[in-house]
Amino acid sequence: MKRLLAVMATLLLLAYPVLVFLSVNQGGGMILAALLFLVLAARAILAPAGSRLLPAAGCALVMLYGVTRQDQVLMWYPVMVNLVMLVTFALTLKRGPSMIERFARLRHPDLPDAARPYLVRVTRVWCGFFVINGSLALATVLMGDLQWWAIYNGLISYGLMGVLMAGEWLVRPKHEAVQ
Repeated sequence: MKRLLAVMATLLLLAYPVLVFLSVNQGGGMILAALLFLVLAARAILAPAGSRLLPAAGCALVMLYGVTRQDQVLMWYPVMVNLVMLVTFALTLKRGPSMIERFARLRHPDLPDAARPYLVRVTRVWCGFFVINGSLALATVLMGDLQWWAIYNGLISYGLMGVLMAGEWLVRPKHEAVQ
């Protein structure tokens, strides 16, 4: 059940920009907000202690929308996601191991120490991505055009993330220590 909820929440949050666009245009913002709140609250409750910040912040944003009924409030979620991801990744650069090393060790627990500098660089690249992507997400909020906001945050942003992942995957074989 917990796994099913996690999959449903992930799919819902990936579709978030499209759902916001459709619900706001159809006058269903409160229905979407209620659904989002339930999913995010369940995710916050069921998540490990270190993974509760983003769903809890999402709940706060949805509650703010419920109070203000301002559609633009819902548009801030991608900005918030990028900010939380930036802080999360950046903190691992300070405290170690880097976020990408943590991910790599899930598949390869015996990574050699020689891989660390490369994994730190990749984590820094992701931090740069979150700064740029979050800034562009912010620009779409400030523009106030829901259609452009949905196109950037629901399509272009995911495409850029995919390009970054593919690029790292293509570069990785050149760094034998990460293999």
